Amino acid sequence: MLDQPGPYVSLHLDVSRDTEDARQQLTSRWTRARHELEHQGITGSLLDELEERVQEVTHLPGQVRRTIVATPERVVLDDVRGGDTTWPETVTVGPLPDVAGWISMVDGEFPFALVRTDRVGADIEVYVASGTHAAETTTVEGDTFDVTKLPQGDWQHDKYQQRAENTWEANAKLVADQLREMSARHRPRLVVVCGDVRARSELAQLLDGQPGSTVVTVESGGRAAGTSDEALWADVRRVLDEHRAHQTADLLQELARGAATGEGVITGVDRVADAFVKGEVERLVLDLEDARETTVTAADHPGLALPEPALAAGALPADQVLVAAAALTSASVSLLPHEVALPQEFALANGVAATLRWDDRAPRRDDQV
Repeated sequence: MLDQPGPYVSLHLDVSRDTEDARQQLTSRWTRARHELEHQGITGSLLDELEERVQEVTHLPGQVRRTIVATPERVVLDDVRGGDTTWPETVTVGPLPDVAGWISMVDGEFPFALVRTDRVGADIEVYVASGTHAAETTTVEGDTFDVTKLPQGDWQHDKYQQRAENTWEANAKLVADQLREMSARHRPRLVVVCGDVRARSELAQLLDGQPGSTVVTVESGGRAAGTSDEALWADVRRVLDEHRAHQTADLLQELARGAATGEGVITGVDRVADAFVKGEVERLVLDLEDARETTVTAADHPGLALPEPALAAGALPADQVLVAAAALTSASVSLLPHEVALPQEFALANGVAATLRWDDRAPRRDDQV
């Protein structure tokens, strides 16, 4: 986004269609947004394009938000995402994109693969994040010959039993190979496997140790007729929530270690902004609600990497400034939930902290001099 000159029009709107009067509500929300944009000087074809995008049917169930960022020339971000959120709808025009609502929904999301398997093959879906359409889907169909064992006691029982075992194993390898190909393209961090007990166990063994992915099996769902998608997705959401909780716990431990040693972690808007000037920041950590209530004046931090209009704009919301600085210096961004209990020795000043690539406050050892 920041490669394109602003000003930036930023929309984060509820585009859900899960009620009887959803269309009327959406029209009303867009009318209010349009009036606000017109009041801020946005007119013409850009408004028409924004309206067309907002009114599009998303085909996602439940609560749905659409985030759009546009420059005077073109739309530079258009992302539709399903899932519950308490973040307010926003309509802004300014020297930096306002993507707080979008970040609040995508932070901590795990790209994941969902594999519904049986002894013949599998249906594979890869998602960039929960609450979105599958980025890629495919079906693997293996050999069905000798896939069923004979009853115990048949005179050829052992022979056909071994053939069935071999067929199951070969089919599982086909699924694993296809999943590895898709993983190379989408890099899922989690693989959720459901379906036939024997098939999912074999597939999990074949995938064990696959770089970058954790394999989890769940009881619900599968390829068989009558299996419950609702129960399956409840399990998927539970697994994703558990991984997000682990991610937050790991981040808290990292912050606590830095606070205890006085190295590698800094807090506060101004200190973090100065660290961005020096390129020190590895990861920006935000309590988004608190950071949004704080402002930063870029002129107070000479050398801060921001688009020129933002440098001359005066005080801007800290979340917008620091997220932009993170993007322009290849730092990652992580959120801490507003209600999270922080370690006693660590205070997230103004909702802002950072972990550092290096720390010029650290004492130098003799062998470094």
